[in-house]
Order: sequence, then C-alpha cells, then structure tokens
Amino acid sequence: MELRFRLLLLTLVGLIAVAVWTFPSWRLYFRQRGENDAFPGLKIDLQDEFLALPRARREALLDMHERSPDMALEMVLVAIADDELAPAEENAEAVKEARALVSGEFQELDALHWGAGRATIYELPDARRILRFEDFVSAPGRNVRVYLAQDPQPLSALQLEGSSLDLGRLKGNVGDQNYFLPDDHDLGVYQSAVVFCVQFNKTITVARLR
Repeated sequence: MELRFRLLLLTLVGLIAVAVWTFPSWRLYFRQRGENDAFPGLKIDLQDEFLALPRARREALLDMHERSPDMALEMVLVAIADDELAPAEENAEAVKEARALVSGEFQELDALHWGAGRATIYELPDARRILRFEDFVSAPGRNVRVYLAQDPQPLSALQLEGSSLDLGRLKGNVGDQNYFLPDDHDLGVYQSAVVFCVQFNKTITVARLR
C-alpha cells in the first residue's frame, strides 16, 4: 500500500512538472525574472539600453519573446530608439485665443502601449479647427498615425476601419503638436483621439474626447 502511494505521488509530481513547463502561460506565471535578464538575440552593445527600460516593459518584452521572438525583437529596437520630438508649431499663439470643444487624457493601455498628456479639439479665431496634443509623450513606434475615431476605445485596425478620420503621421512621440481638421466636417461623431502603430496593428494610446 505504501509503495503504491509513493508511486502515485511521484506520478502526480511528474504530471504537474510536465504541465508547468509545457504551457507557456503557466510557465510565465511561475517564472521569476531577474533584474539583469538580457534580451535573447539583441546585440551585446544594445543590452544596456534594454536594461535601462522600466522593469515592467522589460518583462513584457521578454514574455512576448516566448510567443513571438521576431516581433518582440522589433519592439525592443523601437522601445530603445531615441524619442522623436515634435517640431515647434507655428499656431501655438493662436491656440491661446481658441475655444476648446472637447478634450481627454491619453491613457496607459499596458506596459508597452502607453501615453500621457491631453488631446483637445480647438476652434481657432479664424474658425478653423485643430486636434492639439499638449504635454504629450507616448511609447515610440514606427509608422505611427493619428486618428479621430467613432469608437471610444479602438485597439485594432478593425475598430478604426471605415469609421475614423486619418489625420496623418504622428509628428513626434514627445511634445505639443497640432493636426488641422477638415472644414465643414461633423466632429460630433468622433469619441476618441487615437495614436496607432500601423506596423504592429496596435493602438499605442487613446484619449476619450468629452
């Protein structure tokens, strides 16, 4: 009886061990990250830049590497790239006399997709309207565009498709910036300002406009 119990116990331990190391989601739950975990496949001279990222972003990128190594490496290269500063806006003075129509704060969606600052639609003294980002900073990206969206929280291209207004390329992931809106366009249908990475088909940050 005692031998049978031991065999049963050993079998159960073996099954648990196999299950834990077979399923990635379980493996992520039980694994402990170190403070100085290097990123697999990243050049040695770039590892220090990776380690300088906030820990939550490093862990998210390492977790992504287990599911999609190539995409994770691309995102690491984007994450450690220099910030792109938005150019000084010629209409900055005019905004002081403008009327704010709607506005909202940019959100942090997760460790890799985040933003801060404010998005506001202004009506200028000459009746033109702009979407303005103020005190803006976001996660960097490649091929990033700005949209007004009817969906209050669009997270994919599918949610933007057919119901959004493309305002062009993001001018910089740091700094105040303006995007002129079409004349005689009904802005009441749009509920959010969206910073969207076309390369990875992912929203970087979104501001709910109210």
